[in-house]
Amino acid sequence: MNPAARPWRTENWADFLPSTLGYSAAPVDLHAVARHRRIKHLGLRFMIPRGMLVPVEGGFEVYLRDHDRKDVDISKSEPDGELTARQRFSLAHEIAHTLFYKFSSETPAPEPISNDLELEKTCDRMAGHILIPTDLLKRDIGDYERIDARFVQWVARTYRTSLTVAISRLTLVEPSNPFERCILLVHRSQGDGHIRAAYFGVGLYRTLPRPIPYARLTEWIADFPVGFIEGKGSSDWKTTRKGRALEFEKTELGSGSDFLLQVQVLPSNPAGVKAA
Repeated sequence: MNPAARPWRTENWADFLPSTLGYSAAPVDLHAVARHRRIKHLGLRFMIPRGMLVPVEGGFEVYLRDHDRKDVDISKSEPDGELTARQRFSLAHEIAHTLFYKFSSETPAPEPISNDLELEKTCDRMAGHILIPTDLLKRDIGDYERIDARFVQWVARTYRTSLTVAISRLTLVEPSNPFERCILLVHRSQGDGHIRAAYFGVGLYRTLPRPIPYARLTEWIADFPVGFIEGKGSSDWKTTRKGRALEFEKTELGSGSDFLLQVQVLPSNPAGVKAA
């Protein structure tokens, strides 16, 4: 199958996994999904790639990067905390790759692929669908106004995945949210903030441009205060754009250089808001 021509096939397969395997709540049991795709062995190894899929007689073996060597028993349900969020994404990515193999022989054979880069992108998208199935996420969202920085963190924690994956899935599942709010995952570096992922409520279009992943905050908003970016600890910044009051609220993520930035239109122009 050409991943560029028929991406819906793989994504639909992933979205039907809850009904196929009989689960109705997060987190997804990746051990069960792996067994479903004839993965017979999962091992952790000290290696350069984040994940590796090895065809063997009757199915596959999967290896994930780790400092310690360990073989994982996938015959039982996946326990909480056994794999990191990064490793779970890598496992889901390798599971996605199994759909591009033929099972006509004893050892699965890869289908001809004309574009390896497009295949990797397809498997990345499909990994997100596996980890956060569309119907489960839609049910958890309920009212779109619920989508804020706290909800993004809740999704990542509940589905045992990264904030990047959580934001990406929200963008695909609820792309036309009219609420005037956006949530960005930002990495602090070299005196600026670099946007890693962004969920954008389309109601903000009349006030702000859509943030571009991998761009700098000061490219998105030229007068973004550097002190606000560099300062450690949760804080907020209020300003106006096009006559509308905006609040930028920062939530630090542990002791690292990443933070969540929530931007929303305030119901009225409060005192102290700087006009722009």
